[in-house]
Amino acid sequence: MGETFAYVLIPADDDEPMRELSMKEPEDLETNIGCLTKELQEYYRKFAGAQTEEGKKALVDATRQQLKKQQPDANPDEEMMSRLAMSQTVDIIQLRPATADSGWMGVNMYIDDKSVSKESPINRRATAICVECGLHSEVRGDAFIARLWDDQDGFKRHSITINELSSDAPWVVSARTFHANRPSMDESSARLKAMTAGGKQEPSPPLEERLPKAMAARTSGTELFKAGDIEGAAKQYLSAIALMEDRSQESTEENLKSAKELLIGSLVNLAACRLRQERHYDVIDACDRALELDDGAAKAWYKRGQACMALEQYGAARKNLVRAATLLPSSREIRDAIDACKRKASEKGIEFKL
Repeated sequence: MGETFAYVLIPADDDEPMRELSMKEPEDLETNIGCLTKELQEYYRKFAGAQTEEGKKALVDATRQQLKKQQPDANPDEEMMSRLAMSQTVDIIQLRPATADSGWMGVNMYIDDKSVSKESPINRRATAICVECGLHSEVRGDAFIARLWDDQDGFKRHSITINELSSDAPWVVSARTFHANRPSMDESSARLKAMTAGGKQEPSPPLEERLPKAMAARTSGTELFKAGDIEGAAKQYLSAIALMEDRSQESTEENLKSAKELLIGSLVNLAACRLRQERHYDVIDACDRALELDDGAAKAWYKRGQACMALEQYGAARKNLVRAATLLPSSREIRDAIDACKRKASEKGIEFKL
């Protein structure tokens, strides 16, 4: 490590040329994983414009509604909601995820998470690159593209240049193939059946009918978890998961989005139950399934890291916890878990591979 790597800025303004930028790769793993997002957060604070009042209000309202879905009895503090709206983070689009068949080499696009509420212009070039990679994502505001090697144990940054952003670039072709062959949400969620009770499967009622039942099951699970009935809570979360398995029927985009969020949240909550029960491989399985649906699910990375630490897989634990910290940089709980992981590894005489 310690070498310089290149990454690319794609301005939203079509008249501005793309630029290759460079950064020195930190030697420390945690710093290395978060160095680029930290740099780009500062960039967006300085150059991406301010959120409009209308956009800020819409973001606060959306966050409040989401919190109410997850915790119906919650009464969020207005000041806290406002601080959230003013915060600055970076969204990551995995153009080509680092997987075994790519030699663990991945390419990410980084965008301003507040681009919509800032009313940033559509970035046509960045959007076109997403489409070439098989992702139909509309990008707003300036975007950045970077390459990395990540085998879930080691982590290293690699350079990417403007010349490598053409539609026939090997990594773009590989990305297109990967996303074309990637299981759909329905295929991925169907694998969850192994986690639920067996028996003859009856035809599923419409998603609109199942969503309220799944939400009620998750709420009941949370109440049981708080009351100390961990197995009862797990059963409720499994019920919610089972209700969300089949999304093959036509439904509104909003309902499909709610179903995905509910499924991921229930999987993470199930992982929390299994963690309490010291069923650590079940924790990892539930988190893997949540991350298959959304690899930006920070709590899934966190629970997975906790399970790996309990199994004394300290290298994997540290990596998962650092990923969680990168996605939730303000979480003291996650930072404490990273410190605990370092301490326990040191007690075992383990040196992390960088």
